[in-house]
Amino acid sequence: MGRRCLVSTWIWALVLLAAVWAAHWGAEHLAKPLKKLRQQWGFSVAAGGALVGLAAASPEIGINVASAITGVADIGLGTMFGSNVIAIPFMVITAYIATRHLKKKNADKAHQQHIKEHLLKVDPTAVTVQALPYLVILAVVAILTIPAPWQGLQPVDGWIMLGIYFIYLTQALLRGKEEGEKVEWKKKEIWLAVAGLAALGAGAYFTVRATENIVAALGISKIVGGLFITAPMAALPEVFATWSVAKSGQITSAVTSVIGDHAVTLTVAFLPLALVVVPVNDLPLYITVLSFAALVGILYAAFIHWGGKDGKHGFNRWQVFSLGGVVLVYVGVMLLGVLQVLGGSSGEGAKLFKAFNQDQNDYLEEREFYRAIARMDFFGAWNHNHDQSLSEDEWRAGISEYLGGYKLDQVEEFRAWDLNGNGQIAEEEFRQGLLSAIDIDSNGQISESEFVNLYKEGHKSEN
Repeated sequence: MGRRCLVSTWIWALVLLAAVWAAHWGAEHLAKPLKKLRQQWGFSVAAGGALVGLAAASPEIGINVASAITGVADIGLGTMFGSNVIAIPFMVITAYIATRHLKKKNADKAHQQHIKEHLLKVDPTAVTVQALPYLVILAVVAILTIPAPWQGLQPVDGWIMLGIYFIYLTQALLRGKEEGEKVEWKKKEIWLAVAGLAALGAGAYFTVRATENIVAALGISKIVGGLFITAPMAALPEVFATWSVAKSGQITSAVTSVIGDHAVTLTVAFLPLALVVVPVNDLPLYITVLSFAALVGILYAAFIHWGGKDGKHGFNRWQVFSLGGVVLVYVGVMLLGVLQVLGGSSGEGAKLFKAFNQDQNDYLEEREFYRAIARMDFFGAWNHNHDQSLSEDEWRAGISEYLGGYKLDQVEEFRAWDLNGNGQIAEEEFRQGLLSAIDIDSNGQISESEFVNLYKEGHKSEN
């Protein structure tokens, strides 16, 4: 990375930071009218989280709209799912630390006992009103986007998820109905909400633009940039907001708003990406992120339900830091297992993927893949007698030596590779057969992990 490129990357990093804060400033001022509506209509704090979450999730909604419009939907996809894994543990840890020393006017009578018990007390309705419906939303997302026949985000998926949000909102509000309060509406708050909407739009746009430039400079895929750059940055303002709310004594609100926020992220924010159709180019990565999001949601619900003693509910200290441990495991699995960022054959394979990925998207198109295997001389390595085609014996030996880690039925697959049925596999047939064999998710594109796996199998044969 040259000096000019390094300076440019730092500038875009600062732009990203400023844009994220602008979006969250806008979201904060949008949230205030919604909070007043919650009080006026008489909804509980836990139930109102589903409504106020609409404003809290507006930065992610804006990011997804901007990424869909500008043609970099994978940034929005990475941000959306990455934030669902890291934000919930971050907010619970923040709330726990913030509530260890509350001012007397902000603490209830039992708070000192909770401190002695190392308990972060939470209203148990958070489990049934928010956590369990959130897990149902995650399950629906998986059903709509993972199975091969309809894999990826399609327009119909977006409308389904939007409908699910309204169901989620309705059940939360109906379960948490209380006596309404009288609230005072001020013009200043309304104008600040309008200004917040403008700041939100500008912040979301520059968040996407900054991420796009940073990932290009670093040579990483857009979805990885969304997962590990934009998502953590987007969580920072939420951390400070959670600290402030928890310090004021509104502990349940501080801990449950993050669930409402991310229920909205997976439903309303899902729609803009689905409308432009986003394929799942790296299925192992996608399933891993969704699995960790589900694990975090399950632990959140279980810890609140069983965390306290004598009928109390909430998080014990070890449970709080267990959620933090899940984030560390997630990062380790993603970097070392799925993305395989360290050296050796995985690192070399990743470098080659970037070299052949000329349009710098998250996958190799057919022509790019064919160019890659030609440069790496895969056909020549299999073709022992150096003629124009592979015999069945050469093909079987090649499968065993270079694709040993793949599950292939050799008899049926040879017929599938031998397209003209002449008992020989020409180089063009070989390229098509190899692409089909390593394209695990059968989407006609080769993701970085699929290419790295192919490289690793070939590398084994050399050692």
